[in-house]
Amino acid sequence: TLSLQVRDRLVRMLPEGEPSAEQVASSLHLSLRSLQRRLAEEDSSYEQLLLLTREELARSYLQDPRHAISEIAYLLGYADASCFTRAFRRWTGMAPSVYRAGGLRDQG
Repeated sequence: TLSLQVRDRLVRMLPEGEPSAEQVASSLHLSLRSLQRRLAEEDSSYEQLLLLTREELARSYLQDPRHAISEIAYLLGYADASCFTRAFRRWTGMAPSVYRAGGLRDQG
């Protein structure tokens, strides 16, 4: 599906900073409008896919203690660790460090 292709592109592009919808569309040889329309046909949007991809990657990266919080922020295209921490709190209700330290077990 196009959603999976977009998520694949996001995973590759995020370490360079947050990619715009236009950049992702271009990488898929689509116009921005075509990308938006085709994602809407899949009941999705670029913004939803960006958030979902970042959240899933964050949870995955936090499982590996070798990744510092600042490195994870970079890998997910955030300007700095505090921006990542705020986003992670919105998703989970806890700081990344708490999630990593065991809060993930309490959340099921």
